[in-house]
Amino acid sequence: MGLLATIGIERGKPFDPQGKMKAAMERGVKDAYFYMQQLDARLFASSLYWPDRHWSFVMVPDEKKGFEFVTEDAVQVDRRAAAWFFFTFYPKVMMPGRLGTVYLAPTADRTGQPLEPGKNYRLRVPRDVPARQFWSLTLYDNATWAFIRNPLDRNGLGSLDRDSLKVNADGSVDLYFGPDTSAGFKSNWLPTMGKKPYLRFRLYAPTEAFWDKSFVLPDVERVA
Repeated sequence: MGLLATIGIERGKPFDPQGKMKAAMERGVKDAYFYMQQLDARLFASSLYWPDRHWSFVMVPDEKKGFEFVTEDAVQVDRRAAAWFFFTFYPKVMMPGRLGTVYLAPTADRTGQPLEPGKNYRLRVPRDVPARQFWSLTLYDNATWAFIRNPLDRNGLGSLDRDSLKVNADGSVDLYFGPDTSAGFKSNWLPTMGKKPYLRFRLYAPTEAFWDKSFVLPDVERVA
């Protein structure tokens, strides 16, 4: 609250910045947005779950395995900001093997290139995903971290949709996302509407095969 008071934001007092202060604050909001996006990109890149894949384990705790980011020497403002910028809730302590849900996000496609707007991609989900309850892939707009409005009103697909999905002969499922659907795979498609995609692959009630990393999720592949 003391920091806010230095720029005129105080309880019970009107706040109506004008002139140079208003312009500086508007610029600051824009700069902060891009700064936070860069913080998150670096956070994800630093926490790859499998060394030979481009999937980040997005729940990156502090040194105490929590999410306060307070040490004896400092409040780790940037690390805490990066962790909370895109998330709304964390457990008090990270306890691998006892988490009910885990979240993975791709930092790049199979070739190491960032995901792009206007391109089509495929994720081949193996048959043996180690989730006792279910798994899901959810699509967001990387610019806003919100769902992407689309004619199908569809922002995610998963094992609970298996009856309506096309399934490969080996039991795996190809999920597509991009501006165009692959021929014959509309049921397996998430529209991006020209937005840069941000994905979350969730495992609900993950089993030991996830924690010991004997299960490996394939990378996202660009198909067009």
